[in-house]
Amino acid sequence: MNDKYPELWPAGFDARWHGKSIPQRDWHFHRQLLARYGIVLAAGEFASMLRDIKHGAALPMMKLTPRKVIYSVRIERVRARVYVASDGLQIFTAWPPKKKLNEIRRKMSYRD
Repeated sequence: MNDKYPELWPAGFDARWHGKSIPQRDWHFHRQLLARYGIVLAAGEFASMLRDIKHGAALPMMKLTPRKVIYSVRIERVRARVYVASDGLQIFTAWPPKKKLNEIRRKMSYRD
């Protein structure tokens, strides 16, 4: 892609992605997010999700192992909540949207 001529970029190309790429270790997550939620993240949204997990803004829903937890994370741009499995340092996969997790989240939000 030519830096000097953005008008030559493909239609619909988000300029925030210019010069960026998804590391291979994160491909599984992005494929699962698309398959399970129909969402393609914009540039910076993955980092924002990870930051929410690290700083406590994401809601921990269920422990999978002593180190892995399913978190409920909000993607503001698409006004959606998704469930992701993470160890707090990296995101492993987009967890399927299950009725049980939705019920747990609702109960947590109604607590006093």
